Amino acid sequence: MNELFSKLESQVKASAEEKERVKNLSEIERKWWKNYSAYETADDILKDVEKGVLAKIESDKNFKLIMRFGNSELKDWQPYLHKDTAYLLKKIGEKWRGKIKQANLSDEILLAVTSLIRTVEYQEKLIKKGALAMPDSSHTKGQSFDIDGCGYYENDNVVNPRQTANYYDIYNPLIMRALKETLEEMKKENYLNYVLEYENTNNQCFHITRNPDYRPENV
Repeated sequence: MNELFSKLESQVKASAEEKERVKNLSEIERKWWKNYSAYETADDILKDVEKGVLAKIESDKNFKLIMRFGNSELKDWQPYLHKDTAYLLKKIGEKWRGKIKQANLSDEILLAVTSLIRTVEYQEKLIKKGALAMPDSSHTKGQSFDIDGCGYYENDNVVNPRQTANYYDIYNPLIMRALKETLEEMKKENYLNYVLEYENTNNQCFHITRNPDYRPENV
């Protein structure tokens, strides 16, 4: 199976209009995390993993990490999030699963997680390449993650417009609709903010950030 479930962040150029749109929509999350430290390097991340501040993210029954997260040689792709943000990701998967079960869709369908924590070094690389990346992104603090917005896995097979020849014959829009409904509900509860990046394109992506007030003990 091709490891590139979605186009790599560094390969997707963002227009000035898209950058401005996302900057405005993500302003609230950047304010939430403004006074929190970012992770400069991969070594900084691993120190907080050892302390239990960051949790390792692994594929489960609701979502699957793209294959790059399993390659230890790719230092820019670290499979971690803050432990409370990891919990948020898990709850999103559970709520989404409930919705697609109601629609009688297969248990073999999994959401594709395409981005987790990023170092400041990597974020700066993305910015220099013209990618859709903010210098003060909550990704660099382990508080944001991305889920593919027009693709998913089914029975370990990729279903997305970038890799699937018969994509438009097999893609089920209910899957992403259920995810958007889940995020809208949790946003109204002030658990998170989300931005639909590259909306209505083949690189559509849900960028999701935890509200600092959302912690497992408060839910």
